Order: sequence, then structure tokens, then C-alpha cells
Amino acid sequence: MADHAKASATVVKILRTLTTTVQGLAELRNQLGLGHGRAAPSPALTRHAWLALNSTVTVTEFVLDTWQDRIDRGKLPPRSP
Repeated sequence: MADHAKASATVVKILRTLTTTVQGLAELRNQLGLGHGRAAPSPALTRHAWLALNSTVTVTEFVLDTWQDRIDRGKLPPRSP
């Protein structure tokens, strides 16, 4: 049981890091993105774009998997067609 508690604490730590990641992605988008009427090319390097993309995919897949799990367990209503 102690191992389970340690694993749960580690998962919470990872989720906190993902929250920080989402905040960082929002900041990066505001600083380097093409939104807000900017027309100039972004100064971001390709590796930074890949980092942002892959981070976004990780967070999104986790959120969608959690949502589906809650639907499957009856904690959320199924999606309407």
C-alpha cells in the first residue's frame, strides 16, 4: 500500500508539472506566436515549435483520456450526438 501512495504522490507531482507546462505554452504563444495581429515570422526555432507541439499533444491526450474514463465509469454523461 505504501508503494501505491508513493506512486499517487508522483502522479500528482507530474500533474502539477503539466499545469506549469500549460501556463508556459500560453506564455510562449503570447510572446512568439503569430496571434494578436502580428504579421512578422515568429523568431521561434524549429526545436521550440516541436517542444510546444509535443507538450500540447501530451496534455491534450491526458485530458481526453481522463474525460473518456469518467464517461465510461458513469461519472460524466456521454457526449450528445
